[in-house]
Amino acid sequence: MGKIDPRVIKTRKKLRQAFLDLLKTRSLSEMNIKDLTNRAGVTRGTFYLHYRDKDTFIETIMEEIIEDFYNDVVIYKAYDEDEDKKIPQIVLDRVFSYIGQSPEFFVTLLKENDAEKYRLLFSDRLYDYLLEHVNYGNSIPVRKMPKELINNFIAYSLLGISDAWVVEGQIYANHYIATMVAKMYRSDLFEEVGLSDFFVSESA
Repeated sequence: MGKIDPRVIKTRKKLRQAFLDLLKTRSLSEMNIKDLTNRAGVTRGTFYLHYRDKDTFIETIMEEIIEDFYNDVVIYKAYDEDEDKKIPQIVLDRVFSYIGQSPEFFVTLLKENDAEKYRLLFSDRLYDYLLEHVNYGNSIPVRKMPKELINNFIAYSLLGISDAWVVEGQIYANHYIATMVAKMYRSDLFEEVGLSDFFVSESA
């Protein structure tokens, strides 16, 4: 694959940041190309060189941010000290660090009707990691539990806690709230389905 022109990367970064800035005052449906290009400091013509229309742009950016989020917060550790078997963990300190940098995105993800398909993408990616985490252990219990129950519980509780944290002005340090949330996720249920060490805190 050929190398991407640095100017293309720079323009897309500008538009992505403009999108995040506008989320502070606009819903997804209220976004428009004029405001995006003005905020990014690029022309409409430049916008259309990169994206077919506003909907394509929003879809691309929403999916990119979710992808970047998981790339940032997921680590892999050896299962039962076997380096050939790696299982994912989510580092909660990184979760809250990432959310703290783009809080409006995650508030949008949780609350906006127009963001429903992205909430599904967020939770489906999370479920994939859950299954991968229990792959080498006892995977039967988590598969027996209805996907919608465990997935919605984890995804919405994580987003809901994050929303409350943002609304309260992020008064708790990343490592503190990460430690508290990790404790919440060490219940009998998580133990039973093999997820007691799926969420971890760097300071625990």
